[in-house]
Amino acid sequence: MANVQKELDDYNKLSNESYQVESNNVQVGDRVVDDKYLVLDTIDTNKDTLKTESIPRKNSMQAMTVAEIKDEYKIEKRLEKVPGYPKSVVKKDITIVYAGTSSFKDWTTDFIEIGMNAKYENGAFSSALDYANEIERKYPKENGFTIGTTGHSLGGAEAIYVAVLLGYNAFTYGAAGSGLSDEQIKQYKGTIVNLFDTTDAVTSGVLTGGRKKIPFLSIGIDNPWWRTAGHSLDQFQVDKKGNYINKYGDIVVYSNLNGGISIEQTLLAQSIVENNIQMRRLDHYGVDKMGGKKEYQRLKKENEWLQTQIDSFTKLNVLRKKLTKSGGGLSGNEQIYLDDSQALTIVKLASSKFDMAMENVVKLYKDAVRELEEMWQEGRSTIQSNCPDLSYGEVLDAMQAMGCTEQTMVTIPSQEFQEKLSLAHRMSSKFSSLTKDITAKIGELVQRDQELARQLA
Repeated sequence: MANVQKELDDYNKLSNESYQVESNNVQVGDRVVDDKYLVLDTIDTNKDTLKTESIPRKNSMQAMTVAEIKDEYKIEKRLEKVPGYPKSVVKKDITIVYAGTSSFKDWTTDFIEIGMNAKYENGAFSSALDYANEIERKYPKENGFTIGTTGHSLGGAEAIYVAVLLGYNAFTYGAAGSGLSDEQIKQYKGTIVNLFDTTDAVTSGVLTGGRKKIPFLSIGIDNPWWRTAGHSLDQFQVDKKGNYINKYGDIVVYSNLNGGISIEQTLLAQSIVENNIQMRRLDHYGVDKMGGKKEYQRLKKENEWLQTQIDSFTKLNVLRKKLTKSGGGLSGNEQIYLDDSQALTIVKLASSKFDMAMENVVKLYKDAVRELEEMWQEGRSTIQSNCPDLSYGEVLDAMQAMGCTEQTMVTIPSQEFQEKLSLAHRMSSKFSSLTKDITAKIGELVQRDQELARQLA
């Protein structure tokens, strides 16, 4: 039986489904992605008009608008019979899914509007924005609706473009550059995540290169297959818990267990993935060569502490989900995993482990910086003692001739560790906020539920 709960990879499946709009294989009222989502609207500007226009723009912009069906209606056969359909049968989170490149007109858009950054009034990007405004009028924020965007390739670029200009969140795949100005990006306050294969010719291409033109959280995944020049949606793989993994089985992107991404865990995971690359390289060339054994052990220990931090976030995310009802408001009297003060114990234990891991990983980074400085000093002193006739300047020149300068041996590597330290402190702040949020929710539940209050007393 298919999983009826919202999953992170649903964005991938929805993006894939959007390619069927052009051929009319997806229509309003259809259920898509394991029947979890209801199609509320579709558009193909080669045939359909926007607003009060009488003639289609024919710029080959296709999109569909979907919403997750409420849990109580997911087994309902005739949703249209429910009073208030369609708004009554779907959750308040609306997703606009933009289709990617599939025709000559789409490639024209890629070249002109993305490659040449020459967007025009009736172009595909303009249509994508106008369509989102139409959907927002149908499902306004004032009525409790929130809108997000997703898409693949050209559709990903359009999703990002719309998200920035209208203040939505977006989750995209292999997106090309969206041509946004620095000022537009600076004003944006939402969250945009783009996943791409590390060999993706579109995301890293000269003209459409989204990797350099998407200044958001753009994450490369070394996938197990190479399809369509690294640009296929089918390449992305998830584990049993819905996390995106690379071809080695490393978790690259963590799910928040509620159909979205856990940013904090994912950022920590990037360090683990990078460390694993270095460890595999050391394995390949021989761990014992050139002091590799010590570096291998340092990377291994760093990964252990980083994983402890990730696991602590996971425990709290699981608890937070159990403390909410269907990912929404607090749950009142439902069964919620709080026997014998277990929730508060989990918070305290996770916090303790996180703090211990944080202390150790910070020490690891500081020790590494200190060792870099000592190695530089030791190398310089060794040359000076073996060549006493050389002046200090001549020693530095000799070291530079061998590619050893203070900048290459200390400054640049130290900057990398400083960036890791900065990330560690940001994660500590995020974790502290999460523990406070969950503790506050437990307190609210205790006040609202007398039975629970007696249980926790």
